[in-house]
Amino acid sequence: MSKSYKLPRGIFDAHNHLYGEDDGSTMIDWMDRCGVEKTLIMGGRAEGANERIVNAVCRCKGRLVGGAYYDPRKGKKAVEELKRWSGEGLRIVKLFPNLGYFPDDSKYEPFFDKVADLKLGVLSHCGWLGPSGDKMFKVPWASYHATPCTFEKVIRTHSETIFIMAHFGGILGVLEAVMLSTRTPNTYIDCSPGQGLWAIEHCGAVAGSIPPEKLLYGTDGIGTPELIELYRKALVKIGYGPHLDKIFRSNTQTLFEKLGFNA
Repeated sequence: MSKSYKLPRGIFDAHNHLYGEDDGSTMIDWMDRCGVEKTLIMGGRAEGANERIVNAVCRCKGRLVGGAYYDPRKGKKAVEELKRWSGEGLRIVKLFPNLGYFPDDSKYEPFFDKVADLKLGVLSHCGWLGPSGDKMFKVPWASYHATPCTFEKVIRTHSETIFIMAHFGGILGVLEAVMLSTRTPNTYIDCSPGQGLWAIEHCGAVAGSIPPEKLLYGTDGIGTPELIELYRKALVKIGYGPHLDKIFRSNTQTLFEKLGFNA
């Protein structure tokens, strides 16, 4: 009989957002139902999104930690925003390169230099951003702007900065996620849906090549207990059974501590 691998008590969710008018209450209700102890919530492109994150984190101290959305194309204004939001306790920099920029462009070096100076972490969307034909964005959202290798130069240059590549690097970037997580000490991979779950279910031994201490569970949506169980089974199937505590808790807990969150 195969060994049954159980989830840890008190999951740490490394990738989530507030939805609708949620002030954090709905998120906490979901966390309580799903056995989640602490969740990283991040701002987005909507006006006032970062302020909402600050307010929710303050309201739900001990359960929620926060990250702010940035657009490095703003230049000096983006650098000033780093100072502002990190001063409010938002220790993660959330990026969407799909909106039309390559992170390794030299014009963004001052932005990433300031990220390093403030000892912040970076979590970037990887893979596509919205389905084909989505009218939500009026600029390109193609995955070629947002694969892990577009960050390679930045990751290697800022070797003390934590970089998290979301969604298993995106479908296009699974091999790149493996390469960077095994070749650089500061690259981590979150397996949040939908591309993250796709990679686990369809890429077999390749997906299983991510070092277990570099893989983070994330929901990227309020989710359900059934989703968490689906992840557990899929991860066990490709060999991560003995490492569920790391993926669902201790890896993220350690990163939160390194970033200065009160984990």
